[in-house]
Amino acid sequence: MRVALVTAHPDDAEIFSGGLIGAYRRMGAEVFILIATDGSKGGFEDPSSLAVRRSTEAERGAALLDAELMLLGYPDGALGAVSDLAAELRNRLRQIAPDLVLSHGPNDYHADHRALALAAAEAVSFRAPLAWLDTMMGVGQTPTHYIDTTADQDLKERAILCHASQDPARFVQQVRLQARFRAAQCGHDGFAEAIRHDPVFPFSDIRALLPPPPPVRPVRDRNGDTSSTPNQTR
Repeated sequence: MRVALVTAHPDDAEIFSGGLIGAYRRMGAEVFILIATDGSKGGFEDPSSLAVRRSTEAERGAALLDAELMLLGYPDGALGAVSDLAAELRNRLRQIAPDLVLSHGPNDYHADHRALALAAAEAVSFRAPLAWLDTMMGVGQTPTHYIDTTADQDLKERAILCHASQDPARFVQQVRLQARFRAAQCGHDGFAEAIRHDPVFPFSDIRALLPPPPPVRPVRDRNGDTSSTPNQTR
């Protein structure tokens, strides 16, 4: 099985899907990370130097996640103005031939993310199902699928820390909180990541293409519980 992550910036794959990547690798799937921009505006140092530094950080993160990396090198902050972005993605995805493509959602907070979502949808067409990664802190996202990433949370955090130029400790705190929240939505004590898949023909159901969800835990029916009396303190 092959999975393609189409992301905008050098640390996006780790932040938004590091646990998912880890879960896929434990399944034996091949994971490809496509990074559209050079990340040169993600800091205050010289843009050319920062682009080089961030590409090195991306390589380290991908190596830690055991994923294959493709750097497209478009200017950071300007994906909306790239006329051939969809064509570039189409060619790359033809080379990969993925079973599933994931990218930023069209309602994401970052303009580069939104532009990439549109380009990814055009590039993928109906060659493979396309699903949207969670948004930052889950704002505005209504997930359709949850993935149990408890076993992969440490790997995800270490991969984020590979991006030293981005003050990565702040992202580690954010993703830990978000993964706890997504797991709690499932009644799970561990960590989880969430994605959204809007069914389109012929890809109505992608559950067979995903790692396992958090385990389902029964909720006790107190009305049917005969082990306690009505006057028992709760």
